[in-house]
Amino acid sequence: MLAVAALVAAGIVLPHLLRLQRAAPIAGAVLWGCSLALRALAGIFVALYIVFFLPATETFGALTHWCLHVVVPLVAAHVGFSGHRLGDAAIVLPGTLVAVSFTSVVFGLARATRAVRGLLAGGALGLGPSHTVVVGGSGVLVAAAGLARPQLVVSAGALAQLDDEELAAGLDHERGHIVRRHRYVLVVAELFGALGRIVPGSRRAYDELAFHLERDADRWALGRRHDRLALASAICKAATMRTARSPAFVALGGSGVTARLDELTDAVAPVRRRRAVPLNALAGVVAALTIGVAVAVPGTVRAGIHNLQQVERVSHCAS
Repeated sequence: MLAVAALVAAGIVLPHLLRLQRAAPIAGAVLWGCSLALRALAGIFVALYIVFFLPATETFGALTHWCLHVVVPLVAAHVGFSGHRLGDAAIVLPGTLVAVSFTSVVFGLARATRAVRGLLAGGALGLGPSHTVVVGGSGVLVAAAGLARPQLVVSAGALAQLDDEELAAGLDHERGHIVRRHRYVLVVAELFGALGRIVPGSRRAYDELAFHLERDADRWALGRRHDRLALASAICKAATMRTARSPAFVALGGSGVTARLDELTDAVAPVRRRRAVPLNALAGVVAALTIGVAVAVPGTVRAGIHNLQQVERVSHCAS
């Protein structure tokens, strides 16, 4: 058990220790995504341990082996409150917090999706180039909007301020998000972050994952034979437009603008193949570790239920 915990901790911390700005986008996304997944699994295991395993420990029994009317006899003679009841409430609390966090994120995603649907239905001015939906506004907005049926969105300001090559490169960047299904990755990452909120660094892990997905979309756009500087210029102009961050609405000026501009303008040296290979292999190992830990969850639940059934609950207070 300690060895598994050490491996999980290593998988969580590892991306924070590596310099992944020069890694292949997919390798970086896998490492940060696994870090989020392992955080979620750690949160689930903590809740399961407290519910199924902690009541069987001597420490738990010692902490709950008291009665309020014994501690404060004159004040609580007939209250009947004991450490057993407090312990029962305590073991339920972590799981409840995890469930509330998860539910709040689900409702947040649903609200964001409805907001995007309302924007496309009520704020659209018409159809633009490359089957885009044109919305009002003087700012430069180029985005992929929606989850089930995403659409390319461009603002009137973007049509006025971007030249033809910048607009084409920006639209292909957003088309890359759609084709590569980054929105689903971000939805899962949001849910993982909710389950693993008890582990510090979840917000940074999500931001780094989003950054590597942006890099992946940049490379997809460059693969359509767009000029690097044109894409960099479009990103720079779009970065001034503040938008809500949501998997249902991914804008061109998204995460890590400065680092992406450095990479597109060759200020950052391209990744060397001899360095990319070990990082890719490391991403595969961490992914395998994450899958192995996830597969162990059902067995842990069964063992915990069996363990809890063996516990003889003895009340030390008169009913």
